[in-house]
Amino acid sequence: MKASDLFVECLENEKVDYIFGIPGEENVDLIDSIAKSGIRFILTRHEQGAAFMADIYGRITGRPGVCLSTLGPGATNLVTGVANAHLDKIPLVAITAQANTGRIHKESHQNIDTIALFSGITKYNKAVLRPDTIPEIVRKGFRIASLEVQGASHIQLPEDVGSEQTDSRPLKILEAPVEYAIIDNIKNAAEVINSAKNPIIMAGNGIIRSNSIQAVSDFIHRTGIPVVNTFMSKGILPFEDGLNMFSVGYRPFPHQLRVLNKSDLVIAIGFDLVEYDPAVWNKNSEIPVLNIHTYPTESDSHFPVTTEVIGDISHSVINLAKLVTPRKEMGIFESIREERRKEFTDYSRKGEELPRKIMKVLTDTLPPEAWVISDVGMHKVWVSRWYQPKMCGRTIIYNGFASMGSSLPAAVACSLIRRNDPVVAVSGDGGFLMNIQELETARRLGVNITITVFNDRTLTLIAEEQKDKGLKPSNVYFNNPDFGMLAKSFGSSYYYSDSDSSYREALKESLKNSGVNIIEIRMP
Repeated sequence: MKASDLFVECLENEKVDYIFGIPGEENVDLIDSIAKSGIRFILTRHEQGAAFMADIYGRITGRPGVCLSTLGPGATNLVTGVANAHLDKIPLVAITAQANTGRIHKESHQNIDTIALFSGITKYNKAVLRPDTIPEIVRKGFRIASLEVQGASHIQLPEDVGSEQTDSRPLKILEAPVEYAIIDNIKNAAEVINSAKNPIIMAGNGIIRSNSIQAVSDFIHRTGIPVVNTFMSKGILPFEDGLNMFSVGYRPFPHQLRVLNKSDLVIAIGFDLVEYDPAVWNKNSEIPVLNIHTYPTESDSHFPVTTEVIGDISHSVINLAKLVTPRKEMGIFESIREERRKEFTDYSRKGEELPRKIMKVLTDTLPPEAWVISDVGMHKVWVSRWYQPKMCGRTIIYNGFASMGSSLPAAVACSLIRRNDPVVAVSGDGGFLMNIQELETARRLGVNITITVFNDRTLTLIAEEQKDKGLKPSNVYFNNPDFGMLAKSFGSSYYYSDSDSSYREALKESLKNSGVNIIEIRMP
């Protein structure tokens, strides 16, 4: 068979059902093979959008999302989205075309060293130079992307290799065995917890990746130890739960830092260092850390791990809970929690009254099954602080690579994969316009999404950082198009809001409406 047909058979063998991307001259054979398969190819309007869509597929399904591009500029356009997945530890496989092997070694049209390009943002990075190696390379790319620590793989297929003939067949998939923590390590961890006076749990993204949400929630309630969550693990406990100490992360309030600074043990469960720099919350490296994860932590002087429990997180916390003495009182955390709760209804902070109220509307209006996907900017801070989801794992806040322009393509893919769930993207006017072209993709695919855009004609997060350093904000101001006319040109429904009450009505209407809905929030 043709090598490109074998490549696609290998993808089908990996249970690939979507490929996001843009075809090129050098991969027409592969595109033809995909067209004859059961895989649905999603044509995007920019390769970056394709990579962000593959990223969200990996986040939602736990299986590698797949994106595809041609060589040269197509491959370079993929890089941001691939890096976004890799640093957030999301499984993804990027497939790029390449010039034929007769000109790879020399200067030629659109030819760059794509393997070198992807070397720093992938776990696995190989070129197919012989058709009979396709089954091994594809299997290895998917397997490595899926194993902890999860991340991105890159496979390059030169033009002439894809059109050659081969007798090879896809390899049998052998599922990786689940690895469990050593029992003695669990016993040691229990002793450490029982000896601590004021332990605090820090719940991270690894809980979601490992499908350990329920087990960790049960562990919190059985032990009575309060919990803070990173941005990605919002919703690990309901807002009303007395053990919920809410979110910690970028640009923290004093109360947020006090929660960690008052503890004498941080129990990090599924916490990835990229989520919240330990140098911020453990500045003097005085708070010891108990690390519970699927992989050993990276060395960090501000993350002083004294005990480590490595293995399946659910198994670890279920067995650990049996050995930990339950706590009946929150102690010093009780007063801090009350202070934190009051912040949710305090609208006096200058510049945050409307954003806080908007987050309250999102919290009150959206059903439990709704997905909220935040772009990157000042609004990300608002979502992470004030929005309170009713289910864990359905709030996507990019906090590793943290690329602007991610929320629109992510929302498109999310709705495509989860057709019956409401999907709301929250973006600033800066990030929204970075991948605005995917509005056409959304309309063509018939997805149902709501995009909330904060319009303040400013890169507000950068302006705030400048002011924090005593600098006058500069080079952060711009103009915007008429969002109503822009929405109309893409066939989207448009709503204007300048208050929480008007936003509430617009949001309710948009959730009833099919297709793409854009709500512009004009900031004062």
